[in-house]
Amino acid sequence: MRILATQETDWVARNPIVHHRLLEWLSTHGADVTVIDYDIDWAKRSGPVVEPRREIKGVHKYFADSRVVVVRPAMLRWRPLARLSWLLGNVRELRRLFRREPPDVLVGYGISNALLTMIVARLAGRRFVYHVMDALHTHADGAVARGVARWIERATMRLADRVVVVSQGLRDYALAMGARRERTVVIPIGVTLVGPEADRGARARDALGLAEGDVALIFVGWQYPFSGLRELVADFARRGADYPWLRLLVVGTGDLDGELREMRARAGLERQVLMTGQLPASEVGALVEGADIGLLPARRNETMEHLVPTKVVEYMERGKAVMATRLRGLEAEFPALPGMLYIDRPEAVIDRVRALDVAGDPAAIRRVARTLGETCRAAIRARPDWDAVTREFAELLRSEAALARR
Repeated sequence: MRILATQETDWVARNPIVHHRLLEWLSTHGADVTVIDYDIDWAKRSGPVVEPRREIKGVHKYFADSRVVVVRPAMLRWRPLARLSWLLGNVRELRRLFRREPPDVLVGYGISNALLTMIVARLAGRRFVYHVMDALHTHADGAVARGVARWIERATMRLADRVVVVSQGLRDYALAMGARRERTVVIPIGVTLVGPEADRGARARDALGLAEGDVALIFVGWQYPFSGLRELVADFARRGADYPWLRLLVVGTGDLDGELREMRARAGLERQVLMTGQLPASEVGALVEGADIGLLPARRNETMEHLVPTKVVEYMERGKAVMATRLRGLEAEFPALPGMLYIDRPEAVIDRVRALDVAGDPAAIRRVARTLGETCRAAIRARPDWDAVTREFAELLRSEAALARR
């Protein structure tokens, strides 16, 4: 099966998420997978006015033997025309791929090039699957751009042959955006069955300089402006000294990385706020194992409202309580789960942790967190594992490809 996927962000540099795992696995099991992506952070780096076309083979986040081929179209490195020139590059790449060896099925992960991909699929008699993991139009800057992005996303939802979403909250979102109920299916985030690995967690804590009595909070993922990290680090700067046993571990990078590091340095928080930068997925598990509570302290907004971020599942897999903003998508996915500790704003994190024990004893807080975390582990184990999820996704793509051949 030949699969062509298109997206509007960087497949190579951005954090690994659901579609990396699914498409990499398919590439290791006989599928020919090509991804057209976009160097979304091009403006942060110097380069020629005309960025040449790139083809990157063997890109992997999860599987070392991945055979995914990433194609990055040529584009103008000039802000007014960068995105448009890249989109025209998508046209060239789609034409080239169909002339050389037409894909059996096409999968969209973006907005503008998803619509383009769907149009090309229609013209070529191929099926188009829209794989939705986010409320994409909400990331557009400015009211006009967001309105146009919403219109395109709605059109793509309505006209796609299949719409695949990763949570019940996103199913509601997709239906509200015009997706047809009979064409919409939930294929959830898969689960890795992980047992307690106390020794591995202890080694990670030692490497980070965490004492037995330190309560460690961990945030994994991209540092979006609305992630709540800015507000949380500012709160540590204001009153972290009152809770010297409380430590914040930020794993990953993103839009706020430089700002957070400056805030940390100004407040002298290098011991209390630890920042690892971007790490391979294989190294993150030990850090989550060593932490006490996983964090999703995002500001509540349209982007976050319907999501179940992968990080939440990964915290739960390792038996961690999750402290998260009260979001509709999370509450729909994990109703009345004791280990989900909801907050209304990022600045509530410290007080919510402190309240886990009446006396505010760090050792007692860690014990309570472990007990709550086991409720999360039990809940997540009731869900499909990655093998089942991947097989379901693969079968859906095969079925769509078969329909195109009729």
